[in-house]
Amino acid sequence: LNIFQGIYLVTLGWNEGSVGVALGLMGATALLVQTYAGDVIDKTHFDRRVFLSLASVATAFSASAILFVHEGNEDHILIFGTKVIEGISSSFIAPCIAALTLATFGPGVFDEVMASNIFW
Repeated sequence: LNIFQGIYLVTLGWNEGSVGVALGLMGATALLVQTYAGDVIDKTHFDRRVFLSLASVATAFSASAILFVHEGNEDHILIFGTKVIEGISSSFIAPCIAALTLATFGPGVFDEVMASNIFW
């Protein structure tokens, strides 16, 4: 999705450096938050389906913020901010899927089911 957003931003007049900063912000944020997100998911007593739903909705809303970018280079803060939110929220998706898969199928077939999840 990020590659298509980057191409779209370039067609709107963004320079490649600004697009790189936006995409880099998401990657760096996800890299910093992912370990903590996994720890939160492992230690929480709340339903992981709720975490997964919230993370998916937050990721979708922040990704769709690109629809509010107009011609020119004046919407940098909107995209930079939503990329940080997208990086944080997307960091919770993989640990939630792993926790739900383990809880549903057990440790015996976890590897096989997770491979199937990743494949699809």
